[in-house]
Amino acid sequence: MKNSRFSILVIAILVVIAIALAIFGPMFLKKRAVKAPSEVQEIKDKGIAAKGVVESEDEIEISSQVTGIISEIKADEGGAVKKGQPLVILDSGKILTRVKLAEAMIKESKARLKELETGYRVEDIDKAKSNVNRSNAIYEKARDEYERQKRLYEKDATTLIELERAEKEMKVAFEQLNESKANLQKFLKGAREEEIEQAEATVERASSELRYYNILLKDYAIVSPIHGVVVERFKDTNETVDVGTPILKLINPKKLRIRAELEETDAGKVREGEPVEVYTDAYKDKIYHGKVYKVLPVVKRKLQRTFDPMAAFDINAQGIFIRLDDFSGLKNGMTVTVRFLK
Repeated sequence: MKNSRFSILVIAILVVIAIALAIFGPMFLKKRAVKAPSEVQEIKDKGIAAKGVVESEDEIEISSQVTGIISEIKADEGGAVKKGQPLVILDSGKILTRVKLAEAMIKESKARLKELETGYRVEDIDKAKSNVNRSNAIYEKARDEYERQKRLYEKDATTLIELERAEKEMKVAFEQLNESKANLQKFLKGAREEEIEQAEATVERASSELRYYNILLKDYAIVSPIHGVVVERFKDTNETVDVGTPILKLINPKKLRIRAELEETDAGKVREGEPVEVYTDAYKDKIYHGKVYKVLPVVKRKLQRTFDPMAAFDINAQGIFIRLDDFSGLKNGMTVTVRFLK
């Protein structure tokens, strides 16, 4: 009997608990489901607000203009650099060889042009005359031998093979004589106009090649385009790079700005020139003041990711650029919260 009463009591208690959960449970869960307001939402309650990041107006990726091997990187992450300072040196051995060849070609072609323009030297003419006399003597000897072999052949005192050999040597000697005579005439008359033009063209072509390789050589020593700081290094020495391959990233830490992203629900509500207040977790008691100087005319996918677990990332945003009256304490890459003052 006692067991029966105890069982009924337990059942009754369970029924009461079930009824209580059915009535009050949803209300309890609903309260637990309410999200704590984020930092942006808290500031938004005071007006339009957005998350932002401190960045440099001058942010440049240093990349290669040629394909090559990195010989030396003269800057490390965090290091300050000056405008015009060498940052990356690529192996330029092949280009230097081409420069030397072009210089030698210029020297040779200029000497040839000068020779043609000033005329031939007396010793060159004398040498040409000597060649004519020597060629003439060889020809006369070969001709006499041919005549002798011809007479012998007519008397059956020699073979046809010997006669043909003598005839061939005479013809070769005759061609060499004509060639030496033509060469002498060239020296006596001087260079033709087309020869001079051809020599001038050779000089110009070699000079153009030298200019090209000297310009190309400059691409093998990459210099800094700004005064700034190296914030990222993508490559190391002895690595091969292609055209456009990023090697270093530079910023100018003295030219900072705030890039804020205004959620699309507030797009179009901010105008250039509006004052702002900027807050950062690094300096919770400090408020920075500034103005909007550019509002991008488009809305696109949000780029910034913050550490706020309540922030949404799958929405679009409008880019807003802000300059502060004072950036003291703020560093490139810091996240901030911006409140736009009407």
